[in-house]
This record gives sequence, C-alpha cells and structure tokens, in this order.
Amino acid sequence: MQRSLHIKTFGCQMNVYDSDRMQSILMNKGFRSEPELRKADVILINTCSIRDKSEQKVLSLLGELKGLKQKDPKKVIAISGCVGQRMGRTLLQRVPHLDLVLGPDAIDRVGELINDVVERGERLVEAKFDVEGRSYSQPCVVQKAKPSEFLTIMKGCDHFCTYCIVPFVRGREKSRSIEEIITDVKNLVAKGTKEVTFLGQNINTYGKGTGQKLSQLIEAANEVSGLERIRYVTSHPRDLGEDLIAQFGTVEKLCPALHLPFQAGSNRILKAMSRLYTQELYLSKIELLRKARPDIALSTDVIVGFPGETEEDFEQTLKVLREVKFSSAFMFKYSPRPGTKAAELGEEIPESVKEERLARAQRVVYSQIEIENKKYEGKRFRF
Repeated sequence: MQRSLHIKTFGCQMNVYDSDRMQSILMNKGFRSEPELRKADVILINTCSIRDKSEQKVLSLLGELKGLKQKDPKKVIAISGCVGQRMGRTLLQRVPHLDLVLGPDAIDRVGELINDVVERGERLVEAKFDVEGRSYSQPCVVQKAKPSEFLTIMKGCDHFCTYCIVPFVRGREKSRSIEEIITDVKNLVAKGTKEVTFLGQNINTYGKGTGQKLSQLIEAANEVSGLERIRYVTSHPRDLGEDLIAQFGTVEKLCPALHLPFQAGSNRILKAMSRLYTQELYLSKIELLRKARPDIALSTDVIVGFPGETEEDFEQTLKVLREVKFSSAFMFKYSPRPGTKAAELGEEIPESVKEERLARAQRVVYSQIEIENKKYEGKRFRF
C-alpha cells in the first residue's frame, strides 16, 4: 500500500531545499504527498537549531504528535536537520514516540532509514558527519520545478563565530563541483525554472580546497540558456572578494541584490563574536558594492544584546543601519546556543534591554524601507 508523507520545515532556505530533496527521494520510492500533517503515515519534521525559539517550536510540535502515535502506532514520526544533528540519541530518549532522528548528512539515506523503521520496527539515529575531503556529490532530484528555485552548492562552515551553532550541526565546509551544479541548473531550467538561488552557509568560500571558486560558478551559470536570474546567499563580509563584488557590474544575469550580515556595529563586539572584520572593513565593502552596481539592494542580519553589549556598542549598530540604509534586515535578540563559546561568556543582557534595543533598530530600518519603497510607487517591473 502506498504510504503518505508530510514534511514540516523549520528554518532557512537550505532547510527548504533539503526538504524538497527528501520529498523527491521518498516520492521516487513510492510515497505520496499528504498536505495535512495529521493524516500522513510518515511525518518528517526538518528542523532548525539556530535559535532557542526554533528548537522550542520543534519540541512543542513533537509533544502535540504524541496522541497521534498512541492512536496509530504504525505512524512514523521522524526528525531531520540541525536539531536532529545536535541532540541525536538524546532526542530519541527524550521523546518515546519518535522513531527516527537523522542529521543533514543523512539526507540521501532517508528512504532506506524510513524503510528500516517501517519494516523492522526499529528506532534509529543517523547523525554522523561526512568527514572525507573538501568535496561532495549530491545531484538534484528534479521531479517538477518552480519558476524560482533554491540550489545548495556547499555545506558546513569553517568560521566558528562564537554565537553560532552551524559548524556543530552542519560540519566543516564541503563543496559540490561546478559541473554537477550546472547540470542541476540546466535540469531545473528544462522544467521551467527562470531564477536560481545558490545556497551555502558561507557561500563566498565555495570551492575551498577544490580549486574552484564562486565567481567561476556564477560565470558558468550566466551562460546557461533559458536561465534569467542568479542569486546567492549567505555571504560573509571578510570573504566577499573583489572578484565577486565586480560581478555585480559585469554579469548580466546576476541580480543586483546581496545579503551581507554585519551582526553588530561595534568592533569590540565583532571581536567577541569572532567575526574577523571591523565596522570599517564592512563599510568599505558596501562602498565597493555600490560603486560596482549603484542600484544594488542590500539586506543584512543584526544581533542585539550580545553578552557584554553596552549602550555605546549598540549605538555603533544603529550607526551602520543609518549609514547603509538596507533594503531589508533580519534583526534578532541574542539567543545563547549550547556548545558555543558565547554561551559561556556571562555578562548576559537583561531581556527588557534586548527588547528595547531591538525595537529601536527596527524603527530605524523600517522607516528607511518605507522611504525607499515610495520611490517605486506607480512604476512597473518585470519579475
């Protein structure tokens, strides 16, 4: 009998891509998609661990699913993604009605792992990292394609920012080959895709240790017939080289948009975060980007209330926000993550202060966005 599948996705674009990939793998094995979570034979929750609130949402959902499993013991409940990687067997022990825990590097085995749970009645954990070399292969399984698609080109991160759990749940940097990625792009375009967004935790260092570079991939994608637009996320200010900056003024299909997180404006806080750049370096990159492409739309990430952040430190964050005038910004209160260095720093900022600073940062950004958006009233654009 054909089993039904529902995948619930939390988190970033890479998780969206991973969920699409797992769905394609499982549908190729005979599963059918079920839009209603509670009616599915297999419930797969693809998780995010970047902030504590994300993890709490996952654990809350697992609690809600306990009754479903009691009513139908044959129902399979699985966790994938960063929470699965971070908690592993602990999660299986903590949630008795959970059947399967798998990390991001086990995505290609999702079919056989679920089959083992179904056929053998086993509760399984597969959360080991792929530790061989700097390259990996993961051809896209294309069943159908949307006009705009995400495409993961690398995984992991080597930077170890003190607040960030990504290196612990996604491992060290590994990249797919340009040849394999371009084959995926052509397959997507053949099924109707017009825009592709390349994904990587620190995408500027794509190809590390392989002899290939992101700028080379952008050039190759620009030559794909039928592809109209190219984007990529997420960039790191230190690793955004002049070759990549220049491409915004020279590569026809590269959209004039870049997400460039600065996280904090204070050099003291940036050092505590181990971000490996200064406010001055960040602003110099912004100047070069706008020289290469004056109409470029810039977005960013900001963390307020990092341990030890003073009012003077926060004023430097507001300074950057006012000076750059971002087209959009993702702004968050600092959230300590177990296992990161920042979680051990102490000097925790009171929640009320975090909330007040976040509100001030939001007012600056939202007022700028409103002014910018009014410039486009009455104009028509092709999307």
